[in-house]
Amino acid sequence: MIKKKLPKVLIVTGGLLNADEKSVWNALKKQIKQIRAAKSHWLETKIKLVTSELILNSKLKKKSGKVAAYFNEHVSSIPELTEVVLADLLKREDLEFEVMTYDLLFSDSKKANVLLKECQVVFASSTLLHDLSELLPLIKMLKTENNKIVLGGALCGSLQKQWEGDTMIDIIAVGYGEFLVSVLADWIKSGFKNIKAPIQGRLIQKTHSLFLFSGVPESKNLDFLPTPDWRVAEDYHQKKFKHIYYESVRGCPYRCSFCNYPFLFDDKKFRLKSADKIAADWKYYHEELGVMHITCLDSLFTMPKNRLIDLCKQLIKSKSKMTWTCYARADDLADEGTVILMKQAGAHQVQIGIESGNQFMLDQMNKRCTVEQNMEAIRNCRKHGVSTLISLIVGYPGETEQTLNDTLEFMRVAKPDFHFLATFSVRIEEVPMFNVYNKERFGLEKMDNPYSFAPYWRHHTMSCSEVGEHVRKLGMTLCKERISLDGALFYQNIINFHPSMREDFLDYQKELGEGNRILKPLFNGLNNGVDRNLKKDIEKVFPVSNQVPAETSLQ
Repeated sequence: MIKKKLPKVLIVTGGLLNADEKSVWNALKKQIKQIRAAKSHWLETKIKLVTSELILNSKLKKKSGKVAAYFNEHVSSIPELTEVVLADLLKREDLEFEVMTYDLLFSDSKKANVLLKECQVVFASSTLLHDLSELLPLIKMLKTENNKIVLGGALCGSLQKQWEGDTMIDIIAVGYGEFLVSVLADWIKSGFKNIKAPIQGRLIQKTHSLFLFSGVPESKNLDFLPTPDWRVAEDYHQKKFKHIYYESVRGCPYRCSFCNYPFLFDDKKFRLKSADKIAADWKYYHEELGVMHITCLDSLFTMPKNRLIDLCKQLIKSKSKMTWTCYARADDLADEGTVILMKQAGAHQVQIGIESGNQFMLDQMNKRCTVEQNMEAIRNCRKHGVSTLISLIVGYPGETEQTLNDTLEFMRVAKPDFHFLATFSVRIEEVPMFNVYNKERFGLEKMDNPYSFAPYWRHHTMSCSEVGEHVRKLGMTLCKERISLDGALFYQNIINFHPSMREDFLDYQKELGEGNRILKPLFNGLNNGVDRNLKKDIEKVFPVSNQVPAETSLQ
């Protein structure tokens, strides 16, 4: 009896735009598709315009010395962890698969179409996509007359309560992929006839798509999850990976008011792998696969502190030669002994959510951290050779010129290695800031718009019509005063950054901040035009004034 050949799966991951976009034409095609699908997009356009100014200046500027070496160094691409996990799980289910990124739809459409014809089902990831204006045009390019599309990833979790799905998407998978792939594999093997939720999960048929929920583990201990086998990825990519991604937690134990990390995976509990499990996984990756650097994708790696200390001691004892990067809490790093231990264990860089240099703002965000702890964390890392990448949020409810000045003064003193400037966002509904109490307290009004990563908003002390220029002004000041390096500009090769490069990079960035004589007036004109359109749009959405009464003080 001839065994019937099972359908092949096409794994598709990536974002719309990549940090290392090589083709301006492809980038333009992507933007055109996204803009056509977007709605009320002027704030989004402003953010992109502000972000692109330094990057475009850099692409046109001649480089030399350490700067040229940094930007010219070949950076080997690494597959997303989502791709590796799915490939490993599908292999365990004896299902054939192919992999590609969304970029292939634009850079090599012929190859993409061959893969789409060859595969009867698509597993599409939304993890690096921001909103429906990015997602749906890509899904349309993936959809054929004969294939089934399964969509998973973080965006699905964020939208699942407000979204009815789409006719192009057969199944929207929410939660733990480790629980869902076996269910989806059975569905594929049944000829797409039978699907059953995991024991702890559920199925909900909405207007356009079937929503498949994984449910959550019984235990907070994640040691039972299979270790992603990067050998699988090495086989089909036909290359070795010296740098890989790793995940050891799900969720977050904190409840910062702007953050949805604690609610991802349709879960509200903080779950984590043990120090023993992490150490064993890393030892395997290093000794068996030759991995030399690990980027931890966890929302927070330094918590709980006893796990961090235990892991560091195990890595030191094993004399591991690997280095690693992680997200960290400033209050953990304010303890100098912890930073020393992390450095000895191979910590190369930490990413810290500083968010503001004003204590009132930190309190409004429920950061449970002080300005002094933020400062001490950066000082300790600099002292012991751990590079820092910090994030700042501009425009959060309560933000004023004074709080922004306090943030700038903080940065002038702290001088972290890198910064990311984030505009206050109301895209994700499931965050504490948007409960009734907070919205009333700050007079926060927001637009519900899943077709933009930057829906419009305003509160008593600021409107999104102003926030873009605040971000631009702060970013340019950080460049011109040689305070810290723009993370978006240097991110592509950031794991190879060394403190000895800092001064040369700051000089180079200062020149970029002063502007190209042709591009500077062009960007000024574009920003002015976008600001006018944004203001007009916001006046239509929020026609009534929302200014805080003069006698009222938020601080």
